[in-house]
Amino acid sequence: MATFEAQVEGLTSLSIDGSSAPTQTELTQFLTDGAKEILTALPQNKKSIYATSNTLNNSTTTLTVGGSEVLSVVRSNGTINHPCRKIPVELSGRAQDTTEMIVGTNTDPVWWIAGNTLNIYPTPDSNAATVETLAYPAVAYGDSAITKFPDEAEYLVPIYASIKALQNVMGNFLSNSSIDDSSTGALALINTALDRIATYNWGDSDTFTAGSSQLTRVKDALDKAQGLLTDDAAFNALGTVTDDVTNTSALYHIGQEDTELVSSALAMVSAELNRAQQHLSEWSAISGVASTEAQGFIAEAQARIGRDNQKYQWYQGQQVKLQADYDKGLQIIRGG
Repeated sequence: MATFEAQVEGLTSLSIDGSSAPTQTELTQFLTDGAKEILTALPQNKKSIYATSNTLNNSTTTLTVGGSEVLSVVRSNGTINHPCRKIPVELSGRAQDTTEMIVGTNTDPVWWIAGNTLNIYPTPDSNAATVETLAYPAVAYGDSAITKFPDEAEYLVPIYASIKALQNVMGNFLSNSSIDDSSTGALALINTALDRIATYNWGDSDTFTAGSSQLTRVKDALDKAQGLLTDDAAFNALGTVTDDVTNTSALYHIGQEDTELVSSALAMVSAELNRAQQHLSEWSAISGVASTEAQGFIAEAQARIGRDNQKYQWYQGQQVKLQADYDKGLQIIRGG
């Protein structure tokens, strides 16, 4: 028979190893928890089939219960076994006082648990006591069978573990998503592209004054075009032309009715505007590369989100199906 790990992988489509989600160690815990839950659900008459007998006598008078379920306790009076009466630990002192009505006797012994230790009174001696316990097995991921376990219920153990494995992988899904902000995640790549745009310092005056900036060159060209066109010094408050120091603006030459120089000035204005356009196009191309790259990574992130969502929904649907199968099987085991 296949190992429980292989069975869980078949039910969940997960690949489980020492560093997966879940890990093999976690899978072992899921299998062990499942076996315990299934054994606990068994009817009392079936539990006794898989019980372990523990004898208490002169050499061993108490029993460490551990994680076992106590099914029955009997003590011999030298002739027959008598069922022991369970009492709360707070009455254990009175149960050993012969003046008390609840005192334990050879024909009406008592038992209680204190600090995970099962005690019997009268204390077992040559008249031995027998404690039947249902010990819960430890089930490893590499196992393929469980000792002292009902064969008809064993298939439920990997189903239980599969449900827990899917819950584990879904719980870890977002933190390990391919869109996360790790060095290889799409979010980190988007941020890298956007950081390139951010280096242009949109709100920083240096963007407009630094000599190496494309925007600085655009501004320089526009300033020169403005000067060639109007030359603020060529106006007075009424907008009439005054004597200009440089005599270079088109507006000044219009005032002087010198059409040839007007045409020359306008041609220079046009050249500066063309230069501004070229620098602006250059800057837009550089920043546009980063913007386009960021948009590409955003599209990739959206695609990954879509794929991750489909995978998550499949895990969720499989978990619901397995849960229904498990609940149905457990109900049968209970006899309902």
